[in-house]
Amino acid sequence: MAIATTAAALGVSSLVALATADGERPTSAASTAATTTSSSPSTSPPGPPPAEESAAAAPETIAGLIADLTARPDAAGPAGPLLRDGLRGLVSEDEGVRQVSALQVLSVVISGEALDPRYATATRLALFRTMTGRAPAPSAPAGPPSCLEVRQGTPPAVVQGYARQIVDELPAWQADGFPADETARLQELITPVVAGQATLDLGPCPGQ
Repeated sequence: MAIATTAAALGVSSLVALATADGERPTSAASTAATTTSSSPSTSPPGPPPAEESAAAAPETIAGLIADLTARPDAAGPAGPLLRDGLRGLVSEDEGVRQVSALQVLSVVISGEALDPRYATATRLALFRTMTGRAPAPSAPAGPPSCLEVRQGTPPAVVQGYARQIVDELPAWQADGFPADETARLQELITPVVAGQATLDLGPCPGQ
């Protein structure tokens, strides 16, 4: 369960292509006449197309992301439907489904491949804040919410491997918009895991 939940708290990078429309300006021929009594009607070139509205921010809660991606599966890019299905699985009451879904979400968000950077960042924040008790857990699994906690011990190889990947990807995460304060919290949480001095496990969230 520690592996699955650790996986659910992490992810990074991908490219956004901005399409800009160039308005064509018609060229006028330079014919000069000596003197003309009538002037030809002037046609003004069409104005530039209205500027595109900036893309809406992605929700930063698990419930909000599920609702958004259910309504607009492609909003997060080619990997959006995969991310949506993984997030849905995280709130399943079936423990096995939650574990599989955690790994599925990890595979999408840790590198951010084929994922809009806005949604990659929003998902990382939603998961990390939820798993550290700073955001309400989505309603689904029965019982009180659990949060990640660091405890003494040698981490399983797979958990240590994920922690190393995250450390490697953090600069790219920040470039995509992952906040500096959350980066510092995440580094503090996983640095002992990377060093093999601690592992991550589940425990009651603060105040539970």
